[in-house]
Amino acid sequence: MSKKHIFLRAFSRITILVCVFCVSFISPTFATLSAGYTELEYIESTGTQYINTGIKYASDTKKAKYEIDFKRLQGDAIGGLWGGIQSKRTGTLWYTSTGKLAASMGATPSASSDIVITDNGDRHYAIFEAGLSSTDNNIKVVFDDVVYTGKYTYGNEIGIGQEIYLFGGYLFSSYSPRKMKVFSFKIYLDDQLVLSLVPVKRNGDGEIGMYDTVSGTFFTNQGTGEFIAGPVAEIKIATTKFVDDEFAAAEAKLATTVQTIESVVSRTIDQAGDISRLQAEKQTRPDESCPANMKCLLVQDEDGTPHWYPIIEP
Repeated sequence: MSKKHIFLRAFSRITILVCVFCVSFISPTFATLSAGYTELEYIESTGTQYINTGIKYASDTKKAKYEIDFKRLQGDAIGGLWGGIQSKRTGTLWYTSTGKLAASMGATPSASSDIVITDNGDRHYAIFEAGLSSTDNNIKVVFDDVVYTGKYTYGNEIGIGQEIYLFGGYLFSSYSPRKMKVFSFKIYLDDQLVLSLVPVKRNGDGEIGMYDTVSGTFFTNQGTGEFIAGPVAEIKIATTKFVDDEFAAAEAKLATTVQTIESVVSRTIDQAGDISRLQAEKQTRPDESCPANMKCLLVQDEDGTPHWYPIIEP
């Protein structure tokens, strides 16, 4: 077999491995976005735009979790980043009058939680979790990988049937949109993903909004004015913020496999070169395991064990 054929066979194996890897990890990222939409890095509200997700707590909902990748903009006013009417406990992060973020499940951030987080105006990734039963009155917030825990007093009825909005929240019975960029937003109820919003542009008419990869619904602005579109999102293999452990392990395994194949290809090509040289020089290499008057190739295992292989004339 020629060196070219040996290399092409090994290269095809590497290509197959890479393709399997891509199908397993890259395809799900793009398969969730329907044709007809272009994914954006973010969409931006100027303070008058917002989205009604339509998601509501059921009467038997016990736990809520939100994940948001966002950046607040200068000049933003007091109010929630998401949520329902303030007197309903749908849970949110509130921008306070002191320029900080507070985890809230009650009427006001200061009264409902002892979690207060400094926001330096950068892009942040936050996970907000809260139990909704009367016996589970704890909040956990993961803010840029830092974990905060605290307690809150109920004081108000749970937000059963209250629609959850994005880009703001109700403040004293009136809606108060935020000036912010949103890169992604998810809602889990009782550990089930019920909403996963991706910033998009609808190709047909250029409408800017958020596409829900769970229901296939396109959400548009319910306020006044228009969202500002961020740049087209770059191709990404993993999540925007975190690399999944399984992905990292598979990537490492693929790298090891490719390295092993490259090593085998290199040794095989070297051996093929030796065979060509022996054939050209008509050398005879007799040995106990090599028939007399036969040309043989010496190949050693990784532990040094020798093997003689007869060379057949072409």
